[in-house]
Amino acid sequence: MKFLCSGCGGCCMSAGKLNGAAYGLPIKEDGSCANLIGSKCSIYETRPDICRVDKMMFNDDNLSRKDYYKRATSVCHEIIDYLGIDPHYKINIDDYDL
Repeated sequence: MKFLCSGCGGCCMSAGKLNGAAYGLPIKEDGSCANLIGSKCSIYETRPDICRVDKMMFNDDNLSRKDYYKRATSVCHEIIDYLGIDPHYKINIDDYDL
């Protein structure tokens, strides 16, 4: 099982608000990650661990991987709504049950 990312760029657009600088991400004046070019990460294959859901799996609640991904996807939905990104980027959370 892997995390289902739609590639909306919302997390990259919010890097400044999500304290990305504390993790070494270069932040532009608008609060987005400087590695975001258009709506795509320019360093995706070599992105740091903070940008990798699998590497940053915080399991304080003893969640299964599937439940962690569902929780992370819910946060993605909140970011998409907050930034006004096209809702077609929202991953169906039930896809983790397939």
